[in-house]
Amino acid sequence: MIFSYLEKQEIMKRRTFIQSTGALTAGAIITSCAGASAPSEVVKERIRTAHIGVGNMGLEDLKAISSHAKVDVTALCDVDSNNLNAAQALFPKAKIYKDYRVMLKELGDDIDAVVVSTPDHTHAPASMMAMEMDKPVYCQKP
Repeated sequence: MIFSYLEKQEIMKRRTFIQSTGALTAGAIITSCAGASAPSEVVKERIRTAHIGVGNMGLEDLKAISSHAKVDVTALCDVDSNNLNAAQALFPKAKIYKDYRVMLKELGDDIDAVVVSTPDHTHAPASMMAMEMDKPVYCQKP
């Protein structure tokens, strides 16, 4: 009886949950970047983001975060040229990179937040490097 009741319920799909969570987290990143934590800090009018991994969920994260009016997508990074080209078509002003280490070193002061949407085995090193640069990070994986 319980099982048939659950079957009739509309069950949230995993992808919908992840997209919703990503959009909420993006809002938190934008808010934390835009707000000043000390009186001497200047409140930023725009948030410049760098995206590491722009295929599949990375592209969804990119679309969700860039939909905020105060976000400028500054850099895109992916090892897959097809993913990178698709993302660049959406954001032609963004600089493109194949290596996140090069991107973070070159753009250190030109980005305010980093979004990491890479496969499981690569998200930790990219996230750690960005955090060591004192950048807020949204990481796709737990």
